Amino acid sequence: MKKLLILIVTLFVAQISLAQSPMSVVNKTAVIPFENVENQPIFPGGNNEFIKFVGKNFRVPEVEDLRGVLKVTFVIETNGSISDVKVVNDLGHGTAEEIKRVLSLSPKWTAGDHEGKPARVLFTLPITIRN
Repeated sequence: MKKLLILIVTLFVAQISLAQSPMSVVNKTAVIPFENVENQPIFPGGNNEFIKFVGKNFRVPEVEDLRGVLKVTFVIETNGSISDVKVVNDLGHGTAEEIKRVLSLSPKWTAGDHEGKPARVLFTLPITIRN
């Protein structure tokens, strides 16, 4: 009985250790939330300049009583470019297409890094619209 228990435990430990992906593979493609990355990506001029950039370029649709929060996520790549833009909360009337257009105009960011290596960073941007 004791030998059977030791065999089962050994097989269980071996299965767990062999099933894990090497960290080097995971780190190259993993996306880290903005709040969790050690050194966050920086828009040229800082966060205030990013807010100004979006405000200057985003055209609010001329729809009466359009109100709400447009929420978008995107990845800041290791080269500072923006990719994987996803609208989480669309207000309709072309707001999703407009924020995608604005983000496509963005200059490259200074990339973030985590544990001394360049990191892909997930950024969430809420935009309050009151028309």
